[in-house]
Amino acid sequence: MPPVLREHHRGQERIELYTHLSLYLLVLLEPILLIIWLVSAPPMANGRSLTWPLTALGLLQTVACVELLRAGLAPPAPHGSRHRLRVAFAAASSLAAMVVPLALYPRPPLLDADAVELMAGGALTFLAGPLVMAWPLSAALALLTGLAACGALAAGALDTPGGVIAEAGVVGLVAGVAFCCAHWFSGWTLGVVRELRRTREVQARLAVAEERLRFARDLHDVLGRNLTVMALKSELAVALNQQGQAGQAAAQMADVQRIAQESQDEVRAVVRGYRTADLLTEIEGARSVLRAAGVNCRVEGRAELEDERQSALAWAVREGTTNVLRHSEARWCAITLSVQDNRTVVLTIENDGVDRGCTPKGGGGIVGLTERLAALGGTVEAGPRSDGRFALCVRLPLEPSQALETMPS
Repeated sequence: MPPVLREHHRGQERIELYTHLSLYLLVLLEPILLIIWLVSAPPMANGRSLTWPLTALGLLQTVACVELLRAGLAPPAPHGSRHRLRVAFAAASSLAAMVVPLALYPRPPLLDADAVELMAGGALTFLAGPLVMAWPLSAALALLTGLAACGALAAGALDTPGGVIAEAGVVGLVAGVAFCCAHWFSGWTLGVVRELRRTREVQARLAVAEERLRFARDLHDVLGRNLTVMALKSELAVALNQQGQAGQAAAQMADVQRIAQESQDEVRAVVRGYRTADLLTEIEGARSVLRAAGVNCRVEGRAELEDERQSALAWAVREGTTNVLRHSEARWCAITLSVQDNRTVVLTIENDGVDRGCTPKGGGGIVGLTERLAALGGTVEAGPRSDGRFALCVRLPLEPSQALETMPS
């Protein structure tokens, strides 16, 4: 996998990790608040004998919500029957964590009204986020509404004051909506990141498959007709030989030999064309490959050159593209063709993926490119620049009759 595409995957994995951590921290906020309340609660006003059971009930709900959140975050996370047991367990523990503090409020030992309201409303709040992640939004909201109604009815039956029930409901509604929005948006973000990763992988595979199909099509066009003719002539030579016409059979086999040699030459031409593509074709291919790897590629300039110089510059484009994909962490790349003094064509390939701490080394590709261009009087310069970019600059002298026309991409 090219470093650019690998860096994109690492970035997406970091986004997923940070999102998971933030969601788990929201759920784990409940036991943290319970522990703070347990440590700071006055023993006479809050009934120290009940603080530990209430804390244990809150921790049980936290475990249920964490398990529900884990199931909802698992890729893929279809909303189906495999979450029903987790949802039922989380709903039952949340209902108990909501009703028990409300039921204990008017009875000795007394619990503080603010603590009761926060506990009852918080039980519904901390369930809302994981439930939205694991179930469809409409089903999750319906279940939360049902739990709130059941909790209010149960607390009313246990003679809990209506004001305390109402305040707990307000806390659960406001905080629950906030948690629902936070978890739903995080789930949507994770879906986008995963889809982006799949899309980039598909684009890379399609680019490779398209190039294979093109090469296979060229080979088929070159060899298909010749192989058919060779087969027919071979059959004819066999038939003529069986009829005693050895001379004509030998002539047919000579034609077969000639066609086979022509086919070899045509295959070499196809392979040579594959290795030394037309300059414009190579530039378009480089732009397509770079964009498939997530690099924003900009192309400027167009040249009308004779075949030898086009081939040399096409090699330079291929070498520069390979360097961007293999040896950098680029986000953008610019391929520019320009002319200097109507005598020299300049090809520049720049990218922003240079590592400032690295020392440039001469690779075999640059050495081979330098030797190829030296035969035409060209020069190659490659290395990092002061502005943090890496540039491959090729200068090739033009024939007097050649011209360059600049055309923005």
